[in-house]
Amino acid sequence: MRSVVHKLFFIWELDKEANWINDMADHGFGLVRAGRLSFEFDDVEPGKYIYGSIFLSGSGYSSKNTEYYRFLEEMGITMINRINYPGTCCVYLRALKEDFPNGIDLYSDIDSKITYERTLMWYLLFCAILNLVIGIYNCIVVSIINGRIMPVNLFCSFLSFAIFIASTIYFIKKLVRINKLKKERKIHE
Repeated sequence: MRSVVHKLFFIWELDKEANWINDMADHGFGLVRAGRLSFEFDDVEPGKYIYGSIFLSGSGYSSKNTEYYRFLEEMGITMINRINYPGTCCVYLRALKEDFPNGIDLYSDIDSKITYERTLMWYLLFCAILNLVIGIYNCIVVSIINGRIMPVNLFCSFLSFAIFIASTIYFIKKLVRINKLKKERKIHE
C-alpha cells in the first residue's frame, strides 16, 4: 500500500534524511519517490533495502549523470528519484542491504567528500545571506515605509534571523569538516 509522508529536511541534513529513510525501510516502508517536502513509500520486506542520497553536479537528467546511473546499476544500486537544484541535483539511491551492509557510501575518496561538503557549504552561505537580507528588510525598511512595525513583519524578521543563525552555524560546521578532510588528505599524501 502506498503512503505519502510530509517531512522537512534541510539540504544540509542528507545524513539525517538518509537515516530516517533507512529507519522507515527497516519498518517495511520502501522509498519509491522523494520530493522536497514529501516522501512516497510502498510496502517492502522490512530490512531488505538500504537507501542513500548524493549530490551530483549539473541536472539530474544530464547525459553525464545518466551514464553514472547506469554505472551504479551495474554495482547493484538503483536510482529512485532526483531533485534538481541550481547547478546540482540530489539523487536518491536504493540497494539490497545484504550487498551493502555498511550503507551506500559513494563519497569514498577525500576529494569527492570535499566537493560534496563545499557544495553544501555554498548553499548554506546563500541561505544565510538571503535570510539576513530578508530579516533586515522586514525589520528596518518596512517599519520606515509604514512608520510602524507590523506584527507580521516582526515575526518574519525573527524567523529570518533564526534561519540566518542556523545556516551560519551549519556553514561553520561544514567549513571545519572541509579543513579536517584537507588535513586528512595531507596525511595520506
